[in-house]
Amino acid sequence: MIEAVVSNTCPVLGQTIRESQFRTRYNAVVVAAARNGDRLKEKIGDIRLQAGDTLLLETASSFVSERRISRDFYLISTVPDSEPIRYERSRLAFALTIVMVVAAAVGWLSMLQAAVLAAVGMIAFGCCSPDRALRSIDWSVLLVIAAALALGQALDSSGAAEVIATGFIRLAGNNPWWVLVAIYAMTTLATEIITNNAAAALIFPIALSLAKQLDVSYLPFVIAIMVAASASFATPIGYQTNLMVYGPGGYKFSDFMRIGIPLNIVFGIVTVFIVPLVYPF
Repeated sequence: MIEAVVSNTCPVLGQTIRESQFRTRYNAVVVAAARNGDRLKEKIGDIRLQAGDTLLLETASSFVSERRISRDFYLISTVPDSEPIRYERSRLAFALTIVMVVAAAVGWLSMLQAAVLAAVGMIAFGCCSPDRALRSIDWSVLLVIAAALALGQALDSSGAAEVIATGFIRLAGNNPWWVLVAIYAMTTLATEIITNNAAAALIFPIALSLAKQLDVSYLPFVIAIMVAASASFATPIGYQTNLMVYGPGGYKFSDFMRIGIPLNIVFGIVTVFIVPLVYPF
């Protein structure tokens, strides 16, 4: 996909795209056109070209090099990530994905090992080029995830997390249900800051010791931690997928809080009421 701005010396000025035989002349198909920043909504073939019109073109890969010095257009630029999807290797890609899931599910390989082998297979069998694979890596997301895990490890190693969590949970007293509520709330707060894995790792030993002190089953607390650690909706840094859509989606931090906090509350209420019924204390 190419963007091109029509110049005032273009030989097809004043003609419609159909009359100019644009496709034959430039070996390119006009997908859309804009004028003065507004998209032209009439039929593509009926658009009468004017100087300054911006055209979105579907072209051969050689179009940019052939037309960059042409006087027909002011500016020619490629549209990022607009290469057509290659479907001829889709079945192979699907098969590699199934193998990855099965290998990890039955325990033949760890999830990391299976994912790495699947990624290597995608490149080795031509499902994805090495250059495109490298361009697809969002290094900023990986950096934030690594920093969040490091923060969780620091809180755990320093003892700060246990002091904070224990003090928070003690406010619930000796009632197992209120302790369950407090554990869920603490896990939710932690997972929004330091990711789900770190949050679960921090809260689990505290929940286990509290279950022993209360002489009740630890299972309801474990289930609550699992749900709370996974229900991370209120911040973009709480979970990897939140970060993946944060930048490309053009979201703001407040967008996650506005929608995520009510979702967290709903998940919390449902969980703390249902878990003790299914997994009694």
